[in-house]
Amino acid sequence: MYLNNKQIIQLLAPFLLGIVLLFFQDNIVNFMYSQLPKPKSIKDKNFYNDVNEYLKIQRDMYTYNAVTKKIKERQKSSQWITANVLYQKQLAQSKNESALKKQKQFWHLEAVFPKHNMAIMNSQFVHKGSFIDNAKIIQIKFDSVLLKTKKGLKWVHLFH
Repeated sequence: MYLNNKQIIQLLAPFLLGIVLLFFQDNIVNFMYSQLPKPKSIKDKNFYNDVNEYLKIQRDMYTYNAVTKKIKERQKSSQWITANVLYQKQLAQSKNESALKKQKQFWHLEAVFPKHNMAIMNSQFVHKGSFIDNAKIIQIKFDSVLLKTKKGLKWVHLFH
């Protein structure tokens, strides 16, 4: 494969140009500096004040955006926390309600005072004829209490 003169020049041109620039770089820079217009220095105080004002506004906008982002994140997290706390409260309330329903089905006799027709059931003082958890006290004996419930009569015994 042979190269013609044009192809050889195209192949060597970047190298030759690099060598020329390496040796004459100071002369080229001075020439370009003398040919291009010199930049004017800005002596206007209003310009510097405007630039400083712009930079201040830019910093304030950055701060505002950062604070707004944090507020949105906090709102999202507080909504999540609130939702979970409310859910936990609702869950606890439903558990408490179901536990109360279960407790209402059972009566615990803690003490009996047969001479006075009184007893302590479910941590409440009751007497003959009173109601406790939708059950009427019918009779109080020395070791038990007879209740009338929707399901019928039920004896609740002490130490049982």
